[in-house]
Amino acid sequence: MAIVAMNFWLSERAQSYFEDASGARDIRIAAVELRNAMQTAESSQRGFIITGNEIYLAPYQAAKFQAQRHLAALQTLLPSYTGSDVKLERLSTLIVAKFEELNHMISLKREKREEEALAIIRTNIGKAQTDEANVFFAGIIGQADSRLTAGVAEQRTNSGWLRLVSGIGALVIVAVIGGAAYSITRYTKELRTTRDQVNVLNGELEQRVATRTADLTQARDHAEVLLSEVNHRVANSLSLVSSLVSLQAKGVVDQSAKDALTETQDRIFAISLVHKRLYSSSDVRSVELNEYLSGLLEHLRTSLRSEGHGVTLSFDIEPIELDTDASINLGVVITELVTNAFKYAYPDRPGNVRVRVQRLEDQVELVVEDDGVGRAEGAPAKGTGVGTRIVNAMSMSLGGKIEYRRREPGTASYLVFTPKRGLPS
Repeated sequence: MAIVAMNFWLSERAQSYFEDASGARDIRIAAVELRNAMQTAESSQRGFIITGNEIYLAPYQAAKFQAQRHLAALQTLLPSYTGSDVKLERLSTLIVAKFEELNHMISLKREKREEEALAIIRTNIGKAQTDEANVFFAGIIGQADSRLTAGVAEQRTNSGWLRLVSGIGALVIVAVIGGAAYSITRYTKELRTTRDQVNVLNGELEQRVATRTADLTQARDHAEVLLSEVNHRVANSLSLVSSLVSLQAKGVVDQSAKDALTETQDRIFAISLVHKRLYSSSDVRSVELNEYLSGLLEHLRTSLRSEGHGVTLSFDIEPIELDTDASINLGVVITELVTNAFKYAYPDRPGNVRVRVQRLEDQVELVVEDDGVGRAEGAPAKGTGVGTRIVNAMSMSLGGKIEYRRREPGTASYLVFTPKRGLPS
């Protein structure tokens, strides 16, 4: 009874310490976060006052909200401390006054009243408010730390009592063991029998798991072979379609129709090239962009040579691994942009079209640029406009938006997107 009573009392003391420690910890966290929020708000305001750039105010409202939330937490938690009412009232007043001063300075800067803002800064009112608030923060944090330290000392004393009680309990347990020896011997025999039965069941289960694993591995390998065969047949079918389009283009007299069929043939080639890469690759879920796009651009360089007046094509493709659908969309976008540059960028002189694909952390950037006549802002698309609609649709599928920027001279097309399945690290 004495052992049980002592353990119960120690447990109650431990629970009491836990609640005190949790309260002190929450007070300390609230004080530190409130101080950090004030510093963040003041830094944001200073950046805006110095530069006039609204971007510096991005964290200001969030910091203001955090300060209000942590001040409310302190107002709830601090009354458990003796003599905290006066401190809390003064700190609340300082916080309100500080944010009023920050808001006023921001308003003056927005209204171009820099001289009034500088006059307020020279009064050092804001600095005095911050310094006084920091004094209160230090006092609150120190008081919380003192309570934690006192609690740790009490727990250390209680631990000594717990060791003593545990020693007495150990003696009692030794006395009980003698009476339990017979029962343990009997139960040991039963446990051995049960263990043998469990071992037999485990052996059967492991055999079933091994058999099932082998079946799943065989099924996976078969599925990969089938998928590779599908990609092979798709690539062959697309090559056949491309050949049929080429034959049709040769039999067409109208030049615009012939050009449209040629562009269609290039689009089909861009898609078929992905499937060719897939059935010859060990991983049918992704495509190496440097291999795929290099082959595609070499094909475009050859097929479009007659379109431009000595126009050349150069490219720089980083080794990026991208999933199959995104690779197809990207290949079609590049085909359209390069074809358009060959046709319209250099109408009466030679030039160069440059393609660059690179990784930007977890994003991919495509740039197609030239030094040609440029793209007039707001001007309608040249040709049928089908290529522009294809580029916009494929860009949306990739999760990005094509952007055209004027160069001096020429045009640069930018597409930045984040792959849906992410990029391998």
